[in-house]
Amino acid sequence: MLNHVVCLALLAPAAPQQDPDEQDPAPRTGRATRGDVTPATPELQINSHLTGDWGGWHDWLEKRGVEPTLALVTDASVIARGGVNRGATGLRSLLDFECSFYSEPLLGWPDGRLYFDLQVQRGSDGSRDTGDFQVYSNIDGPNRIQLAQIFAEQSFGDGALRLKLGKSDANSDFAYVEHGLRHIHSSFGFAPTVLAFPTYPDPAFGGAVFVEPGGSLHFAAGVYDGATQAGIATGHRGPRTVLGSPSDLFAVGEVGLHWRRGESLPGHFGLGAWRHTGSFARSSGGLDDGTTGYYLVGDQMLWQPENDPDTNRGIGAFLQYGYADPEVSIAEHYFGCGATWTGPLAARPLDACGVGIAMALWRDRPSEDLAGAGEVAVELFYSLQLTPWLHLKPDVQYIRNPGGQPGVSDAWVATLRMSVEF
Repeated sequence: MLNHVVCLALLAPAAPQQDPDEQDPAPRTGRATRGDVTPATPELQINSHLTGDWGGWHDWLEKRGVEPTLALVTDASVIARGGVNRGATGLRSLLDFECSFYSEPLLGWPDGRLYFDLQVQRGSDGSRDTGDFQVYSNIDGPNRIQLAQIFAEQSFGDGALRLKLGKSDANSDFAYVEHGLRHIHSSFGFAPTVLAFPTYPDPAFGGAVFVEPGGSLHFAAGVYDGATQAGIATGHRGPRTVLGSPSDLFAVGEVGLHWRRGESLPGHFGLGAWRHTGSFARSSGGLDDGTTGYYLVGDQMLWQPENDPDTNRGIGAFLQYGYADPEVSIAEHYFGCGATWTGPLAARPLDACGVGIAMALWRDRPSEDLAGAGEVAVELFYSLQLTPWLHLKPDVQYIRNPGGQPGVSDAWVATLRMSVEF
C-alpha cells in the first residue's frame, strides 16, 4: 500500500495553484482511536508527513474537503519476567488508511462527513505469552485486512444534534477517556467489563445519535450489530448480520457533563449503560438471553503552564469504572486511573509521559480456581516526538496475577512502539 501511495505521488501532475482569495476551511477536530499520532502545532504542520505534501496535492485536497491520512503503528515487545512464556518476544503492526470527505467544501452542504478506515493488522498475540486477561497492547488482533469503518454523519444546529450511520468503532464515541489515549494497555481505552463491545478489531454496523442541548450536558445513544458474541468477526464483514442471523444487538447510552476550571482546565464526566441481546454462558450453567452493565468515565485537566496557555502542554488525569454481571463475566468490577503529562520539558512540548493502573476484579465464585482478587496492570511510558511525523514510545508494564491463572508468575513487559504518519 505504501508503495502505491509513493508511486501516485511521483506520477501525479503538478499540484494546482491555490487561489490567493481562497480561505482555509474551518478547523475540524476528531478523536484518534489509539492516540499515537499527536496533531502537530501550527508551526510544524508544513512537514508533518513523512511523504511531505505529496507535491502540493495533500494541501489541495484538504482545502476541498478531502482529508486522507496513512499511519503505521508497530510494537516490539519482550516478556522480561514471569508470564506464561518468559523471554518471549513479539512484533505486531497496524497500518491505518483513513479518509474523510466533508460535504461543505465538496457540495456546499454544511456539517456533513463521509468517513472510511482501511486497516491492515499483522503480528503475534502478545497476551498468549503473558497470559493476561486485559490485553497489554491495544493493537493486538487477528491478522487481517479489513474496511473497518465506513459511515456518514451529519450535524445540525451548530452541533446541538449529530447523527451517525454505518459501520463504526463504538469506542470512538462511548466509554473513552481523553487522557488515557496515549497509553498502550487496552483497558485505558475502555473498561474490559463492557462485554462484546463493537470496537477494534471488530467495529460493527449501527447508528448513533448525539445531543448537546447547550450548557454542560450531553447525551448519546447507539445501537450496533452484536454478532461478535456469536463468534462472527464483524470487522471485515458488511451489514448482513444486522438484519440476518444472528440478530443480536449491542445498545449503549451515555449522559455526560462538561465543565472548565478557570480558563484552561476542562473536565468531563460520563455515565453509561449498555445491553447486549446475545446468548452468554452462565457461571452456574446454562445460558443467559442477554446481559447488561454500566460504566463511569472522567477526565480532568489538572495543570497547564500559565505563561504558555496556547499549547497542548499540561497534566491531565482520568478515572474509569465498569460493572458486568458476574454470572456471565469473569471480571465483575473494573477500576482504572492514570495521568498524562504532555510537554514535561518546555523545549519538547510534544513529548508526553504517563502512568496508569488498571484493575479487573474477579467475580466471587468458590468453584473457580482464580489466583488473587483480580488482575492488576501498571503502565509507565514516555512518548518521544522525534520529528513531526515520527514517535517512539518506550513502555513498561507490570501485570499482577495474569489471567488469574494459578502458578503463573507476575509479568513484566517492555514494549517499544513506533508511530509514523505518512
